[in-house]
Amino acid sequence: MPLKEHLDELNFIIMELCNIDVKMEDEDMTMILLVSLPPSYENFMSFLSVCKDLNTLEKVKSSLYSRELRLKVSRNGDKASCLNY
Repeated sequence: MPLKEHLDELNFIIMELCNIDVKMEDEDMTMILLVSLPPSYENFMSFLSVCKDLNTLEKVKSSLYSRELRLKVSRNGDKASCLNY
C-alpha cells in the first residue's frame, strides 16, 4: 500500500476514535503509526530509535514523506542513468 493511503487510513481511524471521545496523546498516535508500518520500513524504524528530534506524529509523517521522495528520486535517477548508456 502506498504511504499516502496508509497515512490516510490511519488519520481516518484517529478521527473516528476522536468522534467517539477516545482521547489519544500525540505520542500514542505516533507509536500506532510506527507499529503499523510494513517490514520494508525497518531501516527507517532503526533511524527513528536513534533520532530524538522525531518525537511527534507530524515530524514522523514528514520524515516518512521525505523518505518516500528520496526513494522515488533515487529510482528515477537509476532509470535515467541506464538510459544514458
